Amino acid sequence: MKAILISIMAMISIAAQAADIEIKNPRIFAPIEGTNTTAGYGTIKNTSKKEVIIKAVEVQPFKAIELHQTSEKDGRMSMQKMEEIKIPAGKEFDLAPGGNHIMLFDATKAVKEKETLTVKLTVNGKEQTFQFPVVARIQKQEEHHHHH
Repeated sequence: MKAILISIMAMISIAAQAADIEIKNPRIFAPIEGTNTTAGYGTIKNTSKKEVIIKAVEVQPFKAIELHQTSEKDGRMSMQKMEEIKIPAGKEFDLAPGGNHIMLFDATKAVKEKETLTVKLTVNGKEQTFQFPVVARIQKQEEHHHHH
């Protein structure tokens, strides 16, 4: 019994050490009808005392995942792939619609609202998993009038 408790305590402390980041308000938009591509958002907070380097690894059921940076030049929006996200100690990095995001390509099955997807990220070389709920995509022009 004591050995089990000790191993549980060891696992808890390992988990606590590994968690250099937390993600506030994580969400993935449900893909638009007829498409199998979407994006993930949230605010990544570096809770450690050193810089973290984050790389996207895997989100099932998507075949490809990229970190994207959105920028505006001459009134036109463009996206560039980022190999990694660097967040200084104690700082936050926003993944938001119209800004930086996790791009998700080629879902192998339908992804629906109210599902939860597991997002695997590499944080300073260690894999961490996060739960991202799938939410409805709200179109700006539809926010003002609700249908019943």
